Amino acid sequence: MPKPTESQSRSSLTAGEYLEKALAWSKEARNNVKCDLDIPYGTDDRQKMDLYLPENAGSGGVPVLVFLHGGYWVIGHKDTLGFMAPPITAAPAIFVTVGYRLAPGAKYPEQVDDCRNALKWVYENISGYSGDPHRIFLAGHSAGGHLAALISLQRDRLPQFGLPSYVIKGCFPVSGVFDVMDTPADRREAFLSVSEDAYDASPINHTVGNTTPFFLEIGGDDFPNLRNQHVAMLKALESEAGKVEAMERLGHNHFEISLDHGQLGNPWSTKIVDMIGLA
Repeated sequence: MPKPTESQSRSSLTAGEYLEKALAWSKEARNNVKCDLDIPYGTDDRQKMDLYLPENAGSGGVPVLVFLHGGYWVIGHKDTLGFMAPPITAAPAIFVTVGYRLAPGAKYPEQVDDCRNALKWVYENISGYSGDPHRIFLAGHSAGGHLAALISLQRDRLPQFGLPSYVIKGCFPVSGVFDVMDTPADRREAFLSVSEDAYDASPINHTVGNTTPFFLEIGGDDFPNLRNQHVAMLKALESEAGKVEAMERLGHNHFEISLDHGQLGNPWSTKIVDMIGLA
């Protein structure tokens, strides 16, 4: 991968434009895909999830892809993710979007724990939607990619939430944050209770002994710090036993790479369908 340059951080699609399109396309997806919305997994209004369901799941149980939104831990909402559902439900698989409490109201590890509790709900209840609790995969964009990677790598902490340590069958971070110290100071300070938590909160510090399959995606025009973290994380994971693959989307910035996931036949969804065993 070429060394990132400052010019690659210039966005042709801005955050505001991305949000506008993601909300509109997600609303359209909810009108066209069978779904069960705003399912609570906790008492806070943010602790809810949406299920997007295939029309023909059959009786054997289909795979489940759980997706966590980004927003550098301080903004974001599950309602912006529904546009990704059609390529996944067509596989067929269940697509789950998870909301979680935001910083600075929720500090590390509260957001991570929210997502673990959401996973517990999925594991215990997804069979009622023709999903297979033994084929759960975890993904996320940006800060959501950070949360997905951290949960997948800290497998020893899952039993504390009533989950088997092996419950996540694969992790797919997109433009993920893997080193919390290499983030804007205001976002980092909002997320952490104390700066000493940065080490434990960084996925790159938990790769030793990993056996969970990973697929990392990054934009060729993504933010330079995230491109650098992508390279470092890929190298760290390749040193372990777990299968790891990566994809660089040339010409895509941080927001375009996410928005492309809603297109039928897009490279990311095609690869995900292959990795969850439906190709």
